[in-house]
Amino acid sequence: MDQHPRHQPRQAHRFERRGAAVPALLCAAALAGLLVAAPVSGAPATPLAAGMQRIVEAALGDTYAYERLGELCDVVGPRLAGSPAMARAVAWAAATMERDGFDAVWTEPVALSCWMRGEERAEVTGPAAWSLPLIGLGNSVSTPPEGLEAEVLAVRDWDELEARGDEAAGRIVLFDPPWEGYGKTVQYRTRGASAAAGHGAVACLIRSVTDYSLGTLHTGMMSYDDSLPRIPAAAITVEDAGRLHRLCQRGLTPRVHLVMREHRQDDVTSHNVIGEIRGRENPDEIVLLGGHLDSWDVGTGAHDDGAGCIITMAAAQLLAHLDLRPRRTLRVVLYESEEFGGFGGRAYAEAHAGELVRHVAALESDSGAFPPNGFSVRADSLVTAYLRELAAPLAEIGAGEVESGWAGVDIGPSVEQGVPGLGLRTRNDGYFHYHHSPADTFDKIDPEALARDVAAVAALIWAVAEDPVSLRDRAPVHP
Repeated sequence: MDQHPRHQPRQAHRFERRGAAVPALLCAAALAGLLVAAPVSGAPATPLAAGMQRIVEAALGDTYAYERLGELCDVVGPRLAGSPAMARAVAWAAATMERDGFDAVWTEPVALSCWMRGEERAEVTGPAAWSLPLIGLGNSVSTPPEGLEAEVLAVRDWDELEARGDEAAGRIVLFDPPWEGYGKTVQYRTRGASAAAGHGAVACLIRSVTDYSLGTLHTGMMSYDDSLPRIPAAAITVEDAGRLHRLCQRGLTPRVHLVMREHRQDDVTSHNVIGEIRGRENPDEIVLLGGHLDSWDVGTGAHDDGAGCIITMAAAQLLAHLDLRPRRTLRVVLYESEEFGGFGGRAYAEAHAGELVRHVAALESDSGAFPPNGFSVRADSLVTAYLRELAAPLAEIGAGEVESGWAGVDIGPSVEQGVPGLGLRTRNDGYFHYHHSPADTFDKIDPEALARDVAAVAALIWAVAEDPVSLRDRAPVHP
């Protein structure tokens, strides 16, 4: 592993791709059936379409991504930002790219603050007593060493907290909102503790942010309002949140004893991992792709975002394996600390500020290993329209939709500097069953869906990197 790039391409050795190594993946008969239902054959209209067809067909029969994701999840495991486990993941990722034939592999430092989970336990002490499973929210402060015990005030939403704010002083506020989609419901996780502290609460509990539960805990990042006291914050299961809320509604005020021993360490240095497949004609022009290597410390980060890292690694490696080295350089970046504020994405944009003008596009995969739907684009409308045309052949594997929208957290700082951004979008209706929970493990990965994700990313990113006209040249120049 190098700390700095080696810009001289080396001879890539081949990873032996085994189409039958994973029984659940597309066997020959299943692949044939897929191509009948969604043919990737016929006379392509352009050389780009012909290359995309070849890439899709190769990716659908390939097991590289499934095997590598299994290694990351089962051998490396969870990868909390800035932790020793994340350092092992960085070493694994760099060694894997080296082994699998990337032309250059290196790491780049990322400075961050590191939050670590300590002992966490809680009990309901009355009127009925039971052990209360909980999981601290990222960035939460600790309780006093002996813990704290207080009555619970259960509220449905912000409006009820405001209406009953005078009851919150000295209590543990529990937010038990209905599921109204992630974007709306997650606000209670991110802002609930400060809202409760503003009314004098001593701690905050939230109903886990999920649309489905079998007693599963879901963590995630929270933040504090610096003008208010910082109180401990944790998630409990949907089932326990409902039980506590119903006790309150019966006029039986439950009490909870809570112990949390979290801690922070500032001035931590971790790393982004970078690998390149060098372009054959315009190697200084870069097409960026990647996902975030860090995960939460529960589960093994299979969908979030081990899948995104492996999809983009596999896409680039497949092109080298097929001898479809594009005109421009493909640069895969596995980012650190997306879950804790996007430190890796900002570090990359700062370290490469001088060459962002030569970044033709940036793609991020962070929506799980579910069947692909297409891509969202953050760029000029002319670029979006062209990408829609370019991605049209991918409709045959369900990945042809291209719309304006958010591209991703990690590439965001680069996109803000004018780099066209793309985000892989998947049909991930079940994503929040697993999101940020112990259930986000490799057994939840569908190998066929993962292969389609690789096919979609590899085909589109190759077309962008191979196109004689740079994607950035297809948009008007704004003064």
